[in-house]
Amino acid sequence: MKLLSHLTFILLAGTAFPCAAADITYTAAKIVFNNPGPYTQAQLEAAAAMHPGTSFTADDLGAAAQRLIDSGYFDSAGATLTGDVKKATVLFDIKLLDRAQMLHVGFENFVWLTHTEMEDALHAKSPLFLDYLPENSPLADAFNEALTAALTTRGIAAHVAHDTVEPTMLRPERSLEFRISAPSIRVANVKLAGVSTDLVPLIQKSVNSAARTPYDDGLAGVTTADRILAPLFDAGYIQASLSDITLAPTVSGDSATIVLSATLTPGNIYHVSTLSFAGTSLLSADAFAASAKLHTGDIASRAQLFETLTPLDAAYRRQGYMDVIVEAAPTPDSATHQVAYTVTVKPGEQYRIHGVTANNLDPAAKADFDRYFLQKQGELFNPEYVSGFLKGNTALGTLLPYTAAWKAYADPTTHTVDLVLDFMRRGPVTAPAVHPS
Repeated sequence: MKLLSHLTFILLAGTAFPCAAADITYTAAKIVFNNPGPYTQAQLEAAAAMHPGTSFTADDLGAAAQRLIDSGYFDSAGATLTGDVKKATVLFDIKLLDRAQMLHVGFENFVWLTHTEMEDALHAKSPLFLDYLPENSPLADAFNEALTAALTTRGIAAHVAHDTVEPTMLRPERSLEFRISAPSIRVANVKLAGVSTDLVPLIQKSVNSAARTPYDDGLAGVTTADRILAPLFDAGYIQASLSDITLAPTVSGDSATIVLSATLTPGNIYHVSTLSFAGTSLLSADAFAASAKLHTGDIASRAQLFETLTPLDAAYRRQGYMDVIVEAAPTPDSATHQVAYTVTVKPGEQYRIHGVTANNLDPAAKADFDRYFLQKQGELFNPEYVSGFLKGNTALGTLLPYTAAWKAYADPTTHTVDLVLDFMRRGPVTAPAVHPS
């Protein structure tokens, strides 16, 4: 038997194994993964498609390392062999992709599938999936297909789509949201247990409101549970929650409705003991305090807290900090029903404009847009400027017949933004004859 004990072969993904070993068939006695991160041995073996007992050649080993690279979860993957031909130890040296380059995956409205059923479907496509996907991963399309197939097994003919959602102050994390786009799914009724008589006036309006909106249990936007609990959060019930949630869906043609049942646990009303902010270069502590809507002794209203944080969040976003996270970490005291908030800022990196695309403008309007729209390549991205451009430039007569919707496509690896504005005509408008200087 040929021994390898004094000779180590190293294979990096994309390179060739030494010629002397190219025609040898090895048998794996043991598979070892350096730096496995959050993954189990079974998950990594499934991703590499190599297990103890597997017979393989140098080309097969290269393909296994390449499969790890192709999963999108690793910056690099290499393989080393030790031992003898029939009892080889395969050592994969892997470097995990930085979590900052990955998107948290949310599932907006999969009312016919449990979380376990969705995970099983997605793990069949990617054994290494743990609630995150790399930016621009081809797995996103494969996940659309997997979720569609899982719904089909439940007798639901659906169209599944996904979209990258940029962070907001309410949801300060870039996410990849999967959703059923057809049939449309709306809440028909909400049935809550645990609502005391004194809370009925507070929560009745939000329950009625939630019952007229699309169902949402994702990571981006406002979820259905959040809509229901909003008046309690705003009234100081900072620990209000729903439990024992059940969904009863009914399909009718190209739409579906659900009845949501849950138990409400309101908790107690809390008041603010302190709201502290040390200040930053973009907003001083004094300026923050001057604009604050929430103060010591006030009911701990979430709405007032968000209004208090908004100027700080806006100050950073105006300077291109798309990934800024403004946090008001609560420290509740259950004995006194008071809460102390400590406000901090994680700015992230500044983003600059990579390209601007304006669709559906006539030539004259396009010329004015190109001349006066100041978010040009290389400029710091300012979402406030984009949102206010048409409203603030009413003297641009060629643009008056248009409304616009826009989307920013961010690239966290280069910290650049591709901005796309879709213009739509809104009917005849008399244009002033003046142009801005």
